[in-house]
Amino acid sequence: MSGSAAASSTQASASPSSAAASHTSVKFNQSDFVFNIDVFLLCIVVLFFLLALPGAVVRFSQLSEWTEGMFFRNVASRAHRSLSRSFSSSSRAKLSPTDLTPIEPAHTPIAVAISPFNGYYGEKSTVMSDDSHVTYSSQPDLVRHCSTKRLPPVQPQNPPAHMPAWSSMLPLVHRFIAYPVRPGYSVGKTLLLLVYAGVMLYAGLHDSNPFSEPVRAGFVAASQVPFLIILATKNNVIGWLVGCGYEKLNFLHRFVGRFTILAVNVHAIGYIYSWTAEGSFWTHLAVPSFAWGFVGLIAADTLFLLSTSIARQLCYPVFYVSHVLMAMLFLGALCAHEPWSAPYVIIAVVFYAFDRVLRVVRSRYTIANLHALPELGMTRIEVPAVNAGWRAGQHVRVKVLSLGMGWLGWAETHPFTIASVSKGAGDEGLVLMCKKAGDWTGKLFELAKRTDYSEANGLGRNVRVVVDGPYGGPGHAVLASYSGALFVAGGSGITYALGSVRDLMHLAAQGKTRVKAIELVWSIPDPASLVPLLPLFTNLLAESEHSYTRLRISVSYTRASTSPEAFAAVRVLPPGLTLSPGRPKIGKILEGVVDTTCSLYSGGRESLGPLTGVVAGVCGPLALGEEVAKAVRGISAARAKAVGGIELHEEIFGW
Repeated sequence: MSGSAAASSTQASASPSSAAASHTSVKFNQSDFVFNIDVFLLCIVVLFFLLALPGAVVRFSQLSEWTEGMFFRNVASRAHRSLSRSFSSSSRAKLSPTDLTPIEPAHTPIAVAISPFNGYYGEKSTVMSDDSHVTYSSQPDLVRHCSTKRLPPVQPQNPPAHMPAWSSMLPLVHRFIAYPVRPGYSVGKTLLLLVYAGVMLYAGLHDSNPFSEPVRAGFVAASQVPFLIILATKNNVIGWLVGCGYEKLNFLHRFVGRFTILAVNVHAIGYIYSWTAEGSFWTHLAVPSFAWGFVGLIAADTLFLLSTSIARQLCYPVFYVSHVLMAMLFLGALCAHEPWSAPYVIIAVVFYAFDRVLRVVRSRYTIANLHALPELGMTRIEVPAVNAGWRAGQHVRVKVLSLGMGWLGWAETHPFTIASVSKGAGDEGLVLMCKKAGDWTGKLFELAKRTDYSEANGLGRNVRVVVDGPYGGPGHAVLASYSGALFVAGGSGITYALGSVRDLMHLAAQGKTRVKAIELVWSIPDPASLVPLLPLFTNLLAESEHSYTRLRISVSYTRASTSPEAFAAVRVLPPGLTLSPGRPKIGKILEGVVDTTCSLYSGGRESLGPLTGVVAGVCGPLALGEEVAKAVRGISAARAKAVGGIELHEEIFGW
């Protein structure tokens, strides 16, 4: 639960005598009225479900989609046409000089105006993604790109069907609703919140005066309890219906919680004022039902105060524990305060219990291997016993059962995006990369560094973990059904991009994807951050050389360095990988991906059918997400239509 979660609905009504008086003064039944309001809100949910239904039908028309993205499992790994095993981290030094791109001495930049696909696809792209910045490469590298001998790629056998999103079918409407109003909120999100606010104001003010009839606010607050709890669950039923993860709906959970808190306080303050004016406050408070209502008010307001962003950032465990305890106290007090609210509470409890049971079923208690990556300031977690059951872009919630995490750290659960591919070759299983960004992740990093001599040889440190998931992901969108893909990552957001790219390359090796052009853009603070992932990038680029899906990786660093030693570890780079100073020019890169995708599908090479669009995925801070969204909006309507549309999928830090 997050935000003002259980603050939902408090003392729904007032004293029996007051309630009876108000019922005689209104022309309709209050409980029936708020029930009809809930039915209207459910109709809005059904509308979004119907909008998402075509994509769901196309997605689940593939049998594999029924088994992926819900439950973890372990399957026998199948070898496929891939070079990934031949490029382990220990074999990097064995690469032939003709396969690597040397950087000039002292890392002197050579301005090379090349397309990420120029010579790499055997043709020149009209718009070049690297035109906007200097890349570290060499002239022999350009020659090698054009002359590299490649084995015949596996041809597409059964590419997935594609269902364009509404953003591709109604681009002008999407441009309007996707326009940012403030950080994290688009016009579409803002309109949705305004509609909800309008419905709640209508429910609270229609034929009612909150100053003289505060009972209505109690009815409204109680009626929102089911919505509030459902939106707080990880196994979010509403999210399943509309095709998005719980984290995407968290803004709704917080907004519903705040409105419910408002209704709770309007209801309570109205009666407190009236009783105080009459001098009967303590007399009324001695009545058990009113006393429970007061307890519910305290629980709701406490929950709200400890749910603010400041409280969450200062001490997340306190926020989480108080959230759960105050929510339970609030729901119990609500039932004791007004028995008529019991059906709302029961519905909420049923959905919450369903979520908790399903989370237990989906969790795996197993052994994980920890590796510290000092250059990245990250901890790599490998779970060999889990190697299937997730979709690219999904995340898990991890609990590390070790006293090395501190007295309470072993009981904390944290979310991390999956960086490995489901049913992939090898025995690495599920892989997570956790950025050292706080107290818990800092302890995890230190725990990973505590290896004895027998473990230091690449074995890392073994710990017991509970892995809960998978959650989130691209919803009903099938990444392999697009014609081209761009993935942009900032810092530790590379886990999302790696998971997606590796999955597409894995499918390409089996001829099960439509994607022909992939560009991976990674922004890092220092060139040294590239070192731990250089072997993996080399593997992926080698795989693309023997596939009909072409991959380009662009890494840019933002921290200036005048020391030649800073670039010693990245003196040579494999073909297809560039290292550039400054921030990436996302707009130019996206234009290059769009134009290259169009060119690859032209000239009688439409073996995969018509163009199905480009998917742009981004994972990183909010500013990076907004930059990519701006780049998507900046593509002309004609160019977007020619490629089949451009669809954006965001995974932003900080829920």
